[in-house]
Amino acid sequence: MRTMLLTIAAAGLLVACDKSKPELDKTLAEVQQISAEKDSLLRDVTANSQLIADVNAEMAKVRDGSASKPTVRNRGDLETTVTPAEAREAVRKRVAELTARLIESEKRLGASRTRVQELAQNSSSMKKQLAAFDSTIGSFRTIMDNQKGQIASLSEQLNALQAENASLKTERVQLVSDKVQLVAEKQTLTEERNTTYYMVGNREELLARHVIEMTGGFLGFGKTTVPARELTPTGFTAIDRSAVQEIPFPMPNRKYRVITRQDMSALQTPPDKDGEFEGTLKIADPARFWATSKYLIMVEK
Repeated sequence: MRTMLLTIAAAGLLVACDKSKPELDKTLAEVQQISAEKDSLLRDVTANSQLIADVNAEMAKVRDGSASKPTVRNRGDLETTVTPAEAREAVRKRVAELTARLIESEKRLGASRTRVQELAQNSSSMKKQLAAFDSTIGSFRTIMDNQKGQIASLSEQLNALQAENASLKTERVQLVSDKVQLVAEKQTLTEERNTTYYMVGNREELLARHVIEMTGGFLGFGKTTVPARELTPTGFTAIDRSAVQEIPFPMPNRKYRVITRQDMSALQTPPDKDGEFEGTLKIADPARFWATSKYLIMVEK
């Protein structure tokens, strides 16, 4: 009798085991599925974190000016030149990629939560797994929120760099324009400073041109020939004093007197004892010679 009871009990236990085995297998599969969901989400979060670190490194290079000029980067057996604009655009694309990945990760996070909740609906033991999964999801959401903040910061930095670059371009264009203008102004000032004027002729001719006048004397005698009070370039020969250092006379065999206020000590050949010149007027030191007057008037004797 005792043996029979044991046999019946053993048979009942075997039947119970046979009935619980499918449930056990199902639970195990569900736990494995939850674990796989966790692993997948963790990989997403880790990959995003690494991508953020990479973008930060690239941003630092752009921000610190290491990409301020074209650089050469190896790509297999080829070499490519990366300009500052291309470097910024590459970072911008990485930020866009990171944003898209984060959005996708958030979608997967919600979908995983829904799947795990469905698994736990009819199982009290799985509800504990759901609670643990919710805790994991909460941690992942915190990490993702932090990643959102980092992405927003990267976008702001990119926009600031873009604005700074546009400002620098404007300043550079303005500097180039200013430099061109300064060079032109300097050239103009140099030309104005170096441009001098001379006129050689007899007294009657120069009086008719109103470049000289007669002053002093008594009863029409003893008048002195002097330059007119106001002289203009009209009628004068313009020369570059830095290039022209010899002025020929129209009548080489005649003598001429300088009546303007040039420094005669700056001439290569001084005047004769009467203060007159013959042949040509040779200038040794143009700057000193023309310093007191940019007009030179020579009257034929």
